Amino acid sequence: MTIKYNGHTFLSDEDLKVHLLGIWPCIELQNPDLKRRFEIETGRDFLGGDELISYAQSLVSRGMDLAELEKEIKRDMEDPTKGSVKETVFKKTSTGIGRGHSLGGLSGVVLGISGTKMIDSGLTGLVASRSLVTSSRRRETTAEEIVIPAAFVHREELLKEYLKTSCEVFDLAAQFKNRFKKLGGIETFNKLIPYNNPADLFIVLPLDTLATLAFEVDYDRKNSNGRFVPREIHSLVDEIEDKVESAGMDIMFEQRRKVPRDTYFHYTVFKDPSLKSSALEEAEMRSMPLEPLVIDSSSRFTPEFLKQFDKLRKLAEKNMQISEPEELAEKALHYMYALRNFVGEYNENVRVKILDSLSWRVWSEQKRHATLRQNVESIYSASERASRKMQELWPSIKKMYSSAIFSPSEWESTLKEAEEVMIIDDRMKKQPELLVPYVYFTAKQLDLFRRITDSGISARDALYIVPKNIRVRTLEHYDLINLIDLEFPLRLCNTCEPERKASSWKKRDAIVKVLPELDYLLYPKCSVGFCTEGNYCGHITNRREYNQELHEQTKKSMLSRD
Repeated sequence: MTIKYNGHTFLSDEDLKVHLLGIWPCIELQNPDLKRRFEIETGRDFLGGDELISYAQSLVSRGMDLAELEKEIKRDMEDPTKGSVKETVFKKTSTGIGRGHSLGGLSGVVLGISGTKMIDSGLTGLVASRSLVTSSRRRETTAEEIVIPAAFVHREELLKEYLKTSCEVFDLAAQFKNRFKKLGGIETFNKLIPYNNPADLFIVLPLDTLATLAFEVDYDRKNSNGRFVPREIHSLVDEIEDKVESAGMDIMFEQRRKVPRDTYFHYTVFKDPSLKSSALEEAEMRSMPLEPLVIDSSSRFTPEFLKQFDKLRKLAEKNMQISEPEELAEKALHYMYALRNFVGEYNENVRVKILDSLSWRVWSEQKRHATLRQNVESIYSASERASRKMQELWPSIKKMYSSAIFSPSEWESTLKEAEEVMIIDDRMKKQPELLVPYVYFTAKQLDLFRRITDSGISARDALYIVPKNIRVRTLEHYDLINLIDLEFPLRLCNTCEPERKASSWKKRDAIVKVLPELDYLLYPKCSVGFCTEGNYCGHITNRREYNQELHEQTKKSMLSRD
């Protein structure tokens, strides 16, 4: 339901649109009689996930002979004791509804979703999925595109203030983006904007991941403490119930949804804040540190581990000496193969647990990396903590905002306390024109969040005014492969989002203190010997002689090889 207000039409959190873009498996039926029966009874002319899974034993025992599979299904369909297509499939699958993820991942859907930016935070942390979503850093968003939660419709005063505050933030962000372009701090300033703007999501979801979402929504509906999963995720699950039928996987979806067994992880912030959070507990035990902190580590540096590690180091060092593009491209691949073999054998020998504090926006980016095990506190506990702190500081912040001249020393204490609950980029601290309104409008939105919840509107709906720059407490569980191959080298690169890159380098320093043996390989992905990005930076030039010609020719050699 779009909302009409003051002559404008606004998107609401009840306007989610879901399009089925693709399905798997989708095996076109060849037998004309069976095809007609399927069309009559199911409305489709192909074998879908339900049939593939229910007849899995037949497939694996016959060498995936699809023609024989059709004959067997036809015989079953003609057996008067077995009933309709759906009844036959249901009976065959109901005896094994607790089967493993190998079957739950055999079928799935590709969805195109249009809604609010909240779907990004709500969906892109699913481990067994892949997605592309509208970037709030890159998309030009106007004040006319502000999302109004449906719960605000009959609360005239709150709605007016919500729109007024949101418009001020959107307009200010647009002005500063035009004035400062990519100068220091502007990317951080954009975190001031809440998740109250439109977004489109392209997402690939296997059956078990669909069940994961359904479990979360089913639990949320039964939770006596209230609703914490965004309304749009509820709507999505309702839509999925329709989509899976046309995809030929509705029987297994419903069985997966009801069977008492778990599915994949979902790194989500939309949790009941009354439940215990390991990330928040660890932070509170350590007086809520702002810098990344290694809280646990284990290592087993066996003689062979050290020997293989030294080989890798020497391979990397040799690559840094190669100046012939074709040779460098070839040796870089050799290094990558050697690295893969090493971490494959010794991944379990290294474990590091890091306590961190990231902005809601940057954690929302970090969770997309499915190989890294993570814990995070509830966004509701983070929002409440930030709101309380800003309420304490509100008189000082208003005074700072209205001051004709900004004196850093005068407001140092206020800014230091504000930084306990919000991210303030070091570069922004050098730009008072950005810094002061950034802190002021963060506090203003959080003050409105508190007043909205005090009025009886749920925190789930009030989240649409919470800025993305508030701190959430996280725990990151690194193994060897994520430290030196998959996740970490990407986050140390200059192309990484500034806050996340800065945090990653601080984590690197903390890791090296407890595991100095890993020092040489705890570097960006250019450790292979050359930079794979469009433009190279100082990370590669600090480690070797490098120039534009070598940069371009090495990539050309790599991409053109047979």
